[in-house]
Parts: sequence; C-alpha cells; structure tokens
Amino acid sequence: MRQYNAWAREQPAGKVTERSLRGLILGAALVAAISGANVIGHAAGTPTATITATPTATPAPTASPSPVLATLDARPKSISFPSEVVGHQGKPAKIKLVNHTTAVAVTLWQPAVSSGFVVTSSNCPGELQPGASCTIEVAFVPTAKGKQHGLLRVNSNAEFGSHTVKLKGHGAAPKMKAHPQSLSFGQVPVDTVSSPQSITLVNLRPAPISFTTAPAATPPFNVTASTCGTIAAKPGTCIISVEFAPHERGKFEGTLELQDNAANSPQHIKLFGSSK
Repeated sequence: MRQYNAWAREQPAGKVTERSLRGLILGAALVAAISGANVIGHAAGTPTATITATPTATPAPTASPSPVLATLDARPKSISFPSEVVGHQGKPAKIKLVNHTTAVAVTLWQPAVSSGFVVTSSNCPGELQPGASCTIEVAFVPTAKGKQHGLLRVNSNAEFGSHTVKLKGHGAAPKMKAHPQSLSFGQVPVDTVSSPQSITLVNLRPAPISFTTAPAATPPFNVTASTCGTIAAKPGTCIISVEFAPHERGKFEGTLELQDNAANSPQHIKLFGSSK
C-alpha cells in the first residue's frame, strides 16, 4: 500500500486513468497475496530444511612399506628332499630367516613356494624385529614321477640379503613286494581242484597302492579270493588266494597278473602245477 500511496501522489490531478488504476489494483493485490503467504508460512512454524551434500571420500590405497636398509637372510640356501611317493607329503624341512640389522624392523609377507612343495608351518611375524629370527617349514609333495625343482620365496621390504631358497626332490611310484614270489601246486589229478594257496603283497612305501583291475590268473589257475582293492601305506598288506584246477594231463605254468599304480605295473607272479 505504501507503493500505491507514493504512486498516487506522483500523478497529476485528474490524470488517473481507468487503465492505470486497474493495473495498480492488480499490483496491490499481488503484493498482498505474497505478504499473506509469508505470514502464513512463518506462523505455521515450518522450518526450512537445508541439505548439505557431503562428498564421498575416495579411500586412499594402502601403501606398501617402503624399502629399508636391512639385510634379511634365509638359511639354508637350498634343500634337497629325499625321494617321495607321488601325492604323498614327506617330512618337512626347516628354513631360518634372520634380520641382521640392529636398528630396523623388516616387514614380511606370506612365503610362497613352487608347485610340488608346500609350506607346512611358519612362526614368522608380519614384522621381524632387529636381530630377530623366525622359522618356516616346507615339505615335498611330488606331483609326478621324476625330478622336481622349485623355490621358496620370502617377500619383504629389506633391500639386502637372500630372499629365495632352492628346493628339489624326486617323485617316485609306490612299491610293493610279493611273498612268496611264486606258487607251486605240485601234482593234482585231472578234473580236481587243489587246495588254495595265498600270496601276500606288502606295501614298501608311505602311500597307498590302488589296483586298477582285479587280480587275474591264467587257466587252469583261478583267483578264489582277494583283499587287494587297495593296500594301505607302509606296512600295509593284502592277500590273494589262488587254486589249480587242471582238466587234462600235463605240466602247467601260468601267471597271476596285478595291475596297479605301483612301480613296474603290471606285475606277474609265476604259477606252477602238473596233472596226471
């Protein structure tokens, strides 16, 4: 309304037209509406919410420990494992780590080994203090027959010293021995069956022996019983029973055949008999 009064005083007398008066009235009504809205809003006591966007912080990458002027040594420098049956874990060997520095700790990561070898235990901390030592144990688990070579790698932030150990071993097949080495049934009448005789198989190595087929004998010899599906690790045994059943006269020589994962498979055990 103050704007209206000011405008009216500025108009020359008798010059207020209908058009200008109508515009003034509309303007005054608009001002009143806006003022009323402000009054209502404040009266209702509705707070005005202010939203502040908080930027998402990008996590800083974890920094690797900086290299330190330290000497880390692994002893021995190399290990030669005894011959071991394929798939069987041998006796572990110990490797000693020493931080030769007198004032700086060395950060250690998990040791890593090549295929065919495995870390069985470690008492090494994440940080090896000055002058301190720790021990890692490694075993040979051959994956195939023959020679195998590998490395134990000790990762650290020490700039000096030996951080690898050479590993080697020889993978071998299982081995067994038969007692007795052959069977002799003597003389048996035609069309009769001998009493069964048994062969005991002995596992000579610390890993099971498995048979790929059932033991079989050439006629006129027959396998009557067998416990040799698998032979447990040394000193495991199993037994095979064989009989002689000739259907004609003569001397006979046959074989008991064994097929397995042991060395020199298939093995053949001689069988002898005669008939009159």
